[in-house]
Amino acid sequence: MKTPILRHACVRITTYIILICCLPTLLAAAPWYESLDSVDTEGAIELDAVTARKELRESLPKSLDTDLGLLMETWRTGYATQQRFEVPCGSYKTEDIRSLSDSVLISRLKALPTVIPIPYNAMVKEGIATYISDRPRLIRVILALGDYYFPIMEEIFDRNGLPVELVYLTVIESALNPFAVSPAGASGLWQLMLPTGRSLGLTINSLVDERFDVYKSTEAAAIYLKQLYGLFDNWLLAIAAYNCGPGNVTKAIRRSGGKNTFWGVYPYLPRETRNYIPLFIGAYYACYYHNEHNICPQAQSMPLATDTLAVQIPLTFAQISQSTGIPTEQIRTLNPQYKRGVIPAAGATPYTIRLPLKGISRLDEALIYLRRNHKEELSKQISEAREEIKQAPAPTQKSKATKARYKTYKVRRGDSLAKIAKRHGVSVAALKRANGLKGRNPKLRPGQRLKIPK
Repeated sequence: MKTPILRHACVRITTYIILICCLPTLLAAAPWYESLDSVDTEGAIELDAVTARKELRESLPKSLDTDLGLLMETWRTGYATQQRFEVPCGSYKTEDIRSLSDSVLISRLKALPTVIPIPYNAMVKEGIATYISDRPRLIRVILALGDYYFPIMEEIFDRNGLPVELVYLTVIESALNPFAVSPAGASGLWQLMLPTGRSLGLTINSLVDERFDVYKSTEAAAIYLKQLYGLFDNWLLAIAAYNCGPGNVTKAIRRSGGKNTFWGVYPYLPRETRNYIPLFIGAYYACYYHNEHNICPQAQSMPLATDTLAVQIPLTFAQISQSTGIPTEQIRTLNPQYKRGVIPAAGATPYTIRLPLKGISRLDEALIYLRRNHKEELSKQISEAREEIKQAPAPTQKSKATKARYKTYKVRRGDSLAKIAKRHGVSVAALKRANGLKGRNPKLRPGQRLKIPK
């Protein structure tokens, strides 16, 4: 007969045997193991922590080391009121990501509210550490600016049926700086290249660049990401394609032997793109779990209440400032898409101006007079043009008529159009028309001959 001790030992041994036999099945069913193995097994990368850190550090985007003081100053100039407030922050024990156990990070990643598959490996852990351990001040500023930008972008993405967590791509792209321009020319919050921006319907010319418009550039980014997802049917590949272009991702899939997961094509992607997904996951984690790491949003001013107004006549920021009392620099910060401080609206193509609420009502009133003056000026220009057409000679009499209507003047040193016009009793505009001169102040050279209308 077995003693109680022997019986207990037999039970424990039997239990261990059952656990060992069933371990693979139990692991496969465990939620945390599913997170750990959410990359495809064929293309799963195997990097240790040191190699992962080196891999990320060798090609970090410059946006992660942006001038945070300048970024906050821009915020205060354009988007903020004078009313300051502190965002409440949890009193958690500070955690060092690199020494934090994998099981804790896996559990947190699993709990993120997202439809995008979030894997876990050494690169992802290093992507998280890049923000939490190496750049906590960047996250403080991102959280502060995000109070203004993220709701705008999330509303647009939600309306377009996209995962709202994609807005955290702007942390990597521009550090939420709407004025950001890369050495390659990518511009705005979403760092869109010029051809891409135009293909997505953005206006880009010498006066207007809608890549800098927070609302319109986000609409364009939403369209682009939806197109990329439709192409690859995989969010991580779509995000990778946003970074390096769909052609490079397609090439990586082909070189990998047809694998269609990010980690499957990982070795065949450009280095910057290999880091892009870990940094995206890191940005999402840092903004979601900042309290757990004692990273509090930077104290900031309350976001400014603004609205837009459609403008159908050309206006300068100086005119708007004069009409509303809003400083020119604040108008420029709220409307970074107008590159030269000019709104080139005309006729059936209105442009919008964003201003603080008090400025909107003032400008709306001022536009009544500005439109009237604009119409009067336009009417005057049309009348002058019609008069010139009436006075124009018949084609056969062109040479004689020209001689009869103009006299010739030889330009002297120190002359300007204004001096010559005053000397001969004509307007500068008439001088420019008669001689085909363009621009506000065309250059004259001594000895040049000008036609002076009689």
